Amino acid sequence: MVLLSSIPFIAIGLFALALLFKKRAVGALGWFVFSLYCASEVSYYLIEKAEYFDAAIALIFLAFTLLFAALMLKPASPSDREEEALHFTVTKIALITAALYFPFAEFPALETLIIALTTRITVTVLAILGVSVYMVYPSSIYTTASSFHAVYKPIEIILACTAIQSMVLFAGLVFGVTAPRNRKLKAFLVSVPTIYVLNIVRNVFVTAAYFGEWFGPPLQSFDIGHGIIARIFVMISLIAVAYAVFVLLPEALDLIEYFFRYLSRRLTASIRISG
Repeated sequence: MVLLSSIPFIAIGLFALALLFKKRAVGALGWFVFSLYCASEVSYYLIEKAEYFDAAIALIFLAFTLLFAALMLKPASPSDREEEALHFTVTKIALITAALYFPFAEFPALETLIIALTTRITVTVLAILGVSVYMVYPSSIYTTASSFHAVYKPIEIILACTAIQSMVLFAGLVFGVTAPRNRKLKAFLVSVPTIYVLNIVRNVFVTAAYFGEWFGPPLQSFDIGHGIIARIFVMISLIAVAYAVFVLLPEALDLIEYFFRYLSRRLTASIRISG
């Protein structure tokens, strides 16, 4: 377990060294090391948790890390400076994202801190809206209707309920691309704080639906509120936030477009060679 927890930080160190010394091979090693963590996540969600949606997401990340490790090992053409810059820009985004996320994911004190903060804000907003709830530190939300909990469990806020994954991903993208600082700051403000506020709205909705039995019995209300409505809300929200970021920071959109063109070119060339 300790070894598994250290893998992301080893990858972070390798990413930093690759960027500092402009060494593609070191960056490739960092991506390969990170793929080991992604593989463990696939196993965890698929075998232990039977969460097939999360397992599919982890599998996509696993495939990406292995692919990018292989691409960084291939020598770039001396005349193709854009390709070289792309490798290091994507690695920089990965470094920023991982450095912001994994301290919260792997250090219990930080994880508890952000979960407790999110739980407290959620409970406060619910109280303002007239929903009678209370918090049991660090992550439990109970309704004041005591008979409810004779049968049903409280709402538990976990790390995924803090929106930390989405926030660090946008932070990495915003600060990883090359652009003027003032536009980076605007893109950051329109994305990261907005995502956190929208996540509080999501938590409030799911909790109120569960305790209020909005869509039938509590468990059915939770499944519909959390598994269907909240997921659609999150998807639409992230699309809107991404659009705002791309308007303020077109360099981010340019990077994504060039990245997919680069992947398409590389994959097409590989297919022709193998054919």
